[in-house]
Amino acid sequence: MVLRIFFFIYLILSSHSSAQQIDVVNYIKNQLRIPSGPYTSGYVIAPDGYLNWYFANLGLISIVQYMNSTDLDFYIRRYLDLYLTKLNANFTIDDVNFPNGHWNWSNYNRVAPDSDDSYASTFLSLVSRYLKSSNNQTWWSQNLSQLKNIAYYNLALSQKPENGLISVFQPPASDTQGYLMDNCENYRGLRDFAKTLRFYNDSDADYYDLVATGVSNGISQLFNSTGFVISDDWQNPDPTTFYPGITCQIFPQAYGVSEVNQDFDVAWAFLNNYAPKWPNCSIDSYPWAILGFVAALRGQTSQALSQIVAIENMFHNASTNSYVIINELGFYLRTKNLISGSPISGYGI
Repeated sequence: MVLRIFFFIYLILSSHSSAQQIDVVNYIKNQLRIPSGPYTSGYVIAPDGYLNWYFANLGLISIVQYMNSTDLDFYIRRYLDLYLTKLNANFTIDDVNFPNGHWNWSNYNRVAPDSDDSYASTFLSLVSRYLKSSNNQTWWSQNLSQLKNIAYYNLALSQKPENGLISVFQPPASDTQGYLMDNCENYRGLRDFAKTLRFYNDSDADYYDLVATGVSNGISQLFNSTGFVISDDWQNPDPTTFYPGITCQIFPQAYGVSEVNQDFDVAWAFLNNYAPKWPNCSIDSYPWAILGFVAALRGQTSQALSQIVAIENMFHNASTNSYVIINELGFYLRTKNLISGSPISGYGI
């Protein structure tokens, strides 16, 4: 029976023409990488788009496993170095607009990010994935203090003592909510970073695991009997907004917050009850490929495959192509990895 199921999946995946499938790895490497100027080795979210470090982190995490040592050094290590050189004094980082697009990568303006915490946590996950593939101990040793600064000032220091959640921005920002989506990403980044610290025999591993445990405690407080709330400013789940009220439900499972796995089924039902058409990518301008990723994690292969086809159709349509941005491509690829049985396509390192 198992062989029959995998054969069916193989037939579905292989039935797409090569033109229909998205070659995510080469597209990110060749179409989204910034080739010149002060942000060389960064990645825009789409051709002639802007550089959003958070989205870039999520996209790059998915392609590390496909790279040889030369590609890891050129496409990932150089990006990590760029990120570290562009940090602000408080270890946050600004996004970058390019008014002339690829015509002039040297004409840019920096803009405020939409969070401090998720940028840091997804970067730490990418670093951990890179080091697992490269075991570049020299790079690790040279940059360890900066990595700890990113983790400490954006995550640990912004953790709320009353509930364990991490504020979206460092103080003294006015928005200090602890968002469910961000904190799932924070949990994963902290766990990944702690695992990497432990691999290299760094005693701070236990500290960052403790911070992650605090985050999971906070996430558990965001759940009631019907689903998760958007943030610690909310009292009840919000079924009226696709983003963030409905889509946020699956983030604990997407990022492997195992301490709340007893709530995954209720959250999954919330998504499908209030947005049953999510696999056809018609609800929002963006496809929300992370939903298909969670479907694949849960063994809901039919829904995951339906979304894969919808994303491919969006990508090859000139009017919707710009919405299939780098992070969406990352989760699209991770979904395909899970369905085909790729060994490191799930959460964690």
